[in-house]
Amino acid sequence: MILVVYMFVGLAWGLAYYLLEKDKGEREPTGALWAAFGFGALALIPTGILEYFFTSDSLLEAAHTMPQGMIFREAMLVGIIEEACKFLPLAVFIYKKRYFNEHTDGIIYFALAGLGFGLPENIMYTLSYGGEALGRLVLTPFFHAATTAFVGYYLIRCKVRKRPLFTVAVALAAMMILHGLYDFGLMSGVSAYAIGSLAITISLSVFIFAVSGHAKTRDQKMGLSVVGHNVFCRSCGFPNPKRHLYCTRCGRHA
Repeated sequence: MILVVYMFVGLAWGLAYYLLEKDKGEREPTGALWAAFGFGALALIPTGILEYFFTSDSLLEAAHTMPQGMIFREAMLVGIIEEACKFLPLAVFIYKKRYFNEHTDGIIYFALAGLGFGLPENIMYTLSYGGEALGRLVLTPFFHAATTAFVGYYLIRCKVRKRPLFTVAVALAAMMILHGLYDFGLMSGVSAYAIGSLAITISLSVFIFAVSGHAKTRDQKMGLSVVGHNVFCRSCGFPNPKRHLYCTRCGRHA
């Protein structure tokens, strides 16, 4: 099982490396990146407390003996609790930070929070259930990163475009429901629902790579990237032929 743990760690590191390598804007502070990961890991504490009080004990073991309606309710509660605990603390912390200023930042920081939450969860599950963890290796290596990054993308969109945060609330609610449906499909014992869970997690894994590329394109079009169209400084109008992210004349964001 140690090999499975190493594979989970390798997949998490690989996703983080990919997202950071694709970021062509201002370099992100190392401390802030680790903080995002730490927020995700610390989210396991309030998640565990809330799930202890609001969901059934040993839910996975009890699922097959519970009525379908109760399983659905429990799964939705898990989705609501986990998505809220992963997203909200980091959102409050990072929203007004100067370095949180590009579309790709919404993906990077919140994907790291999702990895910080999902990696320890996957490791604990591996150590507790042994061979069953191989299924999670296929199903969930990027699940938590993708759901949190989706909401993070809408958060940065609102900040960059100076729009109300209503769409962030909608995105968060959508991920809570999707998370709940995923858990319900796995716990229901119904093959058709389990196939639906598989479709959800595969779609999310594809999504995080697709939206990362989309975010990079949006940054380029808005001149928020070193490969974008910021040929002139938007602050002082001075030519910026090398397309530096910050103007060499006034020092402000080009």
